[in-house]
Amino acid sequence: MGSILEVLENKELPDRELHNSRLFVDLSENVHIHFREIRLMFSVEEFFEFTDVLKESASEVKKYLKKHPEYKEQEIFDGILVAGGLKRQLTPLEKSPKPHESKYFPNRLQIELQEEKVIDAIHIHYRDYRFVMNIETFRELATGMKNALDKLDSHLTQNNYKEGQHEFRKVVNEEGWQQQKITLLDRIKYKIKKILGKY
Repeated sequence: MGSILEVLENKELPDRELHNSRLFVDLSENVHIHFREIRLMFSVEEFFEFTDVLKESASEVKKYLKKHPEYKEQEIFDGILVAGGLKRQLTPLEKSPKPHESKYFPNRLQIELQEEKVIDAIHIHYRDYRFVMNIETFRELATGMKNALDKLDSHLTQNNYKEGQHEFRKVVNEEGWQQQKITLLDRIKYKIKKILGKY
């Protein structure tokens, strides 16, 4: 979720190609989750931490939906459930070299034109993510990014942008990542939010 200050670019992309309809996992030099055009890369330990959180989250979402059969997507745009609760939301990852770094390629940006035999012509590697697309879609993405950058620069010359405070920033400090003790007040606020989130 976010809170949009200004839309920097909005355009329609070409339709997805049929092969970008898959979800699968492969184990090669590390573990990959392929979901449509995105590939996420994990060490084995990172992968199991990821799947454990997903399993726990899926269970909680199912419980919530069972208790609230009237729930409908696209009607409420504020979070009504954090699977795992406040503790999960404020807990950094544990199985990575550092919580905010992946084991593989934490700082890479690389854009590649593939050989003609590869099904997707363009691969964009952003940290441990890979996005794939054909040349037509890449052109639309690249021009959209350029337009957004120009508009961002224009916005920042006319407006003062100051980073706001987010709950998770309280968890970390300059010495390293530390889980902050969750207070009774935090728990009460979280319970109230869940109650108010009922349909």
